[in-house]
Amino acid sequence: MTKEIGPRLRLTARAQTSDHAGLEALNEERVLQLLQRAWQLFEGPDNALVEVVWMSQQEHCELHARFLDDPSPTDVMAFPYGDEDLFGEILVNLDMAAEQANERHLPIQGEVELYVVHGALHLLGFDDHDDDTRSAMRTAESRVLQG
Repeated sequence: MTKEIGPRLRLTARAQTSDHAGLEALNEERVLQLLQRAWQLFEGPDNALVEVVWMSQQEHCELHARFLDDPSPTDVMAFPYGDEDLFGEILVNLDMAAEQANERHLPIQGEVELYVVHGALHLLGFDDHDDDTRSAMRTAESRVLQG
């Protein structure tokens, strides 16, 4: 009998990553690597299924409005379920990542990786609604991304 350590990943594309230049190296293996690092550092549950969904800004905003009552654009949403069949979802706005990366003169892949890590940390119980929790979130993001 084998036991899976760390999270499992289901990667879904509602927006094609190929529509965004610079995301060629962001594949399922890299995303799983980021999730595993977050799980190791912050004691995520073993064998948890996490779905990461690439989305366009339009669809992301529609879901932001429907589930969080806010139609404005946002970078990433995380929905923790804690269920055996689906621990949580991370919904990544690829259009916003491209826009933010362009404005900050950074590679888009790094921006998307940050969004994945940010969403994973939300699933693991991190918050960022005030200065103290936001600071803790930024520190945790850095630790995961440095690995």
